[in-house]
Amino acid sequence: MARRALGILFVALLLALPLGAAAQEKPITLTWWINPWRIAPPGFPEDQAPEAEDFTRWAAEEFQKLYPNVTIEYEVVTNQGFDEKITAAILSGNPPDILRVSGIKRQWIEAGLLEPIDAYLTPEDFEDFYDYALNEGKFGNHYYMFPWNNSNNGMGSTLLLNPAIFADRGVELPPLPDRAWTMDEFMTAARKLSYDVDGDGHNDVYAIGMSARMDIMNNIAWLHIFGGGYVDEAQRTFIANSPASVEAVQWMVDAVHKERIAPMGAEGMGIYDVIGLFHQERLAIGYGGPYEIGRIDRYLKSGQIDKKFPVHIAQFPHFPEIGPVAYHTSGGFVIFKQDDPYKREMAMEFARFLTNQENMALLRTLLYVTTRKSVNETLYQGYEFEEEIDVYMRAIANGIRYFGSIEIDTGPADQHFIAALEAAFARTKTPQQAMDDFVAVANRLVFSGRR
Repeated sequence: MARRALGILFVALLLALPLGAAAQEKPITLTWWINPWRIAPPGFPEDQAPEAEDFTRWAAEEFQKLYPNVTIEYEVVTNQGFDEKITAAILSGNPPDILRVSGIKRQWIEAGLLEPIDAYLTPEDFEDFYDYALNEGKFGNHYYMFPWNNSNNGMGSTLLLNPAIFADRGVELPPLPDRAWTMDEFMTAARKLSYDVDGDGHNDVYAIGMSARMDIMNNIAWLHIFGGGYVDEAQRTFIANSPASVEAVQWMVDAVHKERIAPMGAEGMGIYDVIGLFHQERLAIGYGGPYEIGRIDRYLKSGQIDKKFPVHIAQFPHFPEIGPVAYHTSGGFVIFKQDDPYKREMAMEFARFLTNQENMALLRTLLYVTTRKSVNETLYQGYEFEEEIDVYMRAIANGIRYFGSIEIDTGPADQHFIAALEAAFARTKTPQQAMDDFVAVANRLVFSGRR
């Protein structure tokens, strides 16, 4: 009888404990999916290029030291096919517990697939995270994403300049602190930066590259530069066939076929083809932000390129009457629905661990800026690329959402936009025809029944 009473007392005491204390010895496994981020963890050799699993392995092991009863099973999912894999996992009822996203799908929230994180954000977090980064994961009155990386790798936001080619051609770089230039200034420079080396009558070096495939953010940037865009502010229709947008597409086509400031074959090129040409020093101007400077260093260490060359960041050109524009987005971590309260608590704790000030500062090894003001204040002070980071931050201060808010999903239309640009670059359709055809299809796919 005494033993039974003692057992009842033990259970009562256990139930009276807070959730974390009662469950802290309970072994659980959390699955974590992330696309490749070649971040160097603490202590990583400086003369080596980190691989995609180095950071994820380190983060999992460090968290497991804090919580020995928690096992983090991580998976680095390639960028190509990432969306398809997570969709398949959701449909099978087996999504990861924690997922790194760059843009949340509205359908996930409406279907109740994600955990709101409001209760796990402290007052200090709300002060420290940039509002636009928090709002990237806001739907209705709730937040669903722990912000991590600020903006993206620079695509659609800034340009990369090879100062050696500028100097060889007697072209001045756009001035600091903004490195901003007008479209007229850009075109004057671009014509001088495109030239024939071997005397065969064809340019061997070009100012910049154009590509239809896998380059949607840079192409939409050009639409905005001319005063057009992808979707309207009311988010009820696509505007890629507006007069300003069509003018931008015509300019892009002319850059290849008329001005000859960009290589032929843009209809078959992807963004990595253009990046490759910049690395080969066949383009004076490339696309990207600080991350792309880091890519050159990693390519050198891994033997993918033979020599390192200096790179400067500049803003996209602008028309004075329109002003500068840049793409802005933020990525972070979401938690899929959890039935077990303790598992939910630990998933949230892991996301908080990844986005704390100390660990977020590791993004410096990729030359990324973070979503925390306190970290960015000192992250690049005295650093080799401090000036370039400052130019980038000035550029994304003009950042806008190219694809609208979380309320809509333009994804079903994006491949049709790429196909339209392929037709325009190949000149099988005029820019007006290509964009009219795209908008007709895109509106049916995205806005049917919404307007």
